[in-house]
Amino acid sequence: MKYFGFLLLSVFVSLTAFAQDPLEDKIADLLKSNDYKDAIPVYQKLVKKHPDNEEYKYQLGKCLLKTHGNRRETISLFESSLAKIKPDAEAFYYMGQAYQHDLQFDKAMETYNKAKAIASKPQLVKIERQIETCLHAKELIKYPINTTFTNLGSSINSEFADYYPIIPDDESFLIFTSRRPEKSASRPEMDGYFPSDIYIASPKDGKWVEPKSLGAHINTHFDEEAVGLSPDGKKLTVYVDHIDSAGNLYITEPNKTETAFKKIERLDEKINEGFESTGSMNNAGDVFVFSSNRKGGLGEKDVYIIRKLSNGKWAQPQDLGANINTKYNEDFPHLTKDGKTLYFASEGHSSMGGYDLFKAEWNEEQQAWSDPQNLGYPINDTYDNENIFFVGDGAYAYVSTIRDGGLGDRDIYKIKFNEVDTRYCIITGYVTTSDSSDATIKISIKASKPETKEVLKFVPVQKTGKYVMALTPGNYTLDIVAEGYEEIVTSFVIYDLPFQPERAKDFSLKRKP
Repeated sequence: MKYFGFLLLSVFVSLTAFAQDPLEDKIADLLKSNDYKDAIPVYQKLVKKHPDNEEYKYQLGKCLLKTHGNRRETISLFESSLAKIKPDAEAFYYMGQAYQHDLQFDKAMETYNKAKAIASKPQLVKIERQIETCLHAKELIKYPINTTFTNLGSSINSEFADYYPIIPDDESFLIFTSRRPEKSASRPEMDGYFPSDIYIASPKDGKWVEPKSLGAHINTHFDEEAVGLSPDGKKLTVYVDHIDSAGNLYITEPNKTETAFKKIERLDEKINEGFESTGSMNNAGDVFVFSSNRKGGLGEKDVYIIRKLSNGKWAQPQDLGANINTKYNEDFPHLTKDGKTLYFASEGHSSMGGYDLFKAEWNEEQQAWSDPQNLGYPINDTYDNENIFFVGDGAYAYVSTIRDGGLGDRDIYKIKFNEVDTRYCIITGYVTTSDSSDATIKISIKASKPETKEVLKFVPVQKTGKYVMALTPGNYTLDIVAEGYEEIVTSFVIYDLPFQPERAKDFSLKRKP
């Protein structure tokens, strides 16, 4: 999971007034290896023994946040502790993140702004991005996709993390990754979690039967994850993180039984050049899309495409460009069978926080990918949403996510789409003043739709003027008002054809004469 990269400050700065507890030595060892999972029961004991120690409550809240613990308990611990200790920017950031996960976006932004006031320059960039994702989320949840989530139950999910469901178009089998204890993953790693292994399950009488390990020729004592599959289910991509092969992609095919896979083979060096996390092959085996952090990219991890030449060798990979890739991470790309739709995950674009799922369509005339469209809430939420596989006619899909009522950590769900998606455009930009850098003015934006008499109201962030609007296709009148400045009234059109999922527009206010 992706969390805020602050330098870890001493855990016990504010504990000097308390007698040393023997449990503190155990905590120190656990936190050295980022084992927040096993730190939770130790902190729970410390909080019980020292109910007035607010630092213990804060650290317990942080551990719950990092391990997807109960959101309300996490918020309660932060609210109690931060009111009595002197929080730093990191503490306010974590509290803001807890509010964001609970969809309390106004409280999240208020808390992020407290972090901004005392943050260093490197911290400031990440805090600003979190505020921006809150603005995206506030708009996206106004247009929820009519879906039904069904947990695949205890036959597939466990109390441990179960994630990355991968499935062919015909739904003949389900492959996923799990961090449950098994023979090949019998001991926890330093972070307290068992190594990741790959499992396969088959349907019987309309239900998924007990999954089985892909076997010792694929799963080892180290980490393996299933990260891509061709639409016909014949080419499985595996991410490997071993001592002798870290951050590389491998490929395997089914054996004669069709329910197990052959030994994995490392993909070409033109693919495994940097740190490669995910990728997916087409049915023919001559097109591969993947995510890499190699030199020359536009951001952290970019999506690339590579094709085979007529001589059977791979050509040079091509970055999919600024329309797809951002300065943040892009991951989990895969193409539909016809090669005309790209699904991928991104921390950029109109993300609600962490990774969101997007799709882009290939334009034959322009020979370019369309602007990516956020798949919407609740398919995306404020946690990491990294992969989705549609089946059949697209009325169903499989995802892994964190939802209330799950069996533990991440679970695998089947989504049913109950109706046609509502399309909306995310408009972002800044409302600034031409004569002043005054950050105290209050600005309001109204978007009116004359044919329906619908009026939507938006408020830019006061200090920066940043705004986010989500509007369905149609004709709008925008009315931008700020005391002491001339009113801006302008028409604004969101076209249904061609549809633009994201747009940018800035406005500048002039002071009244």
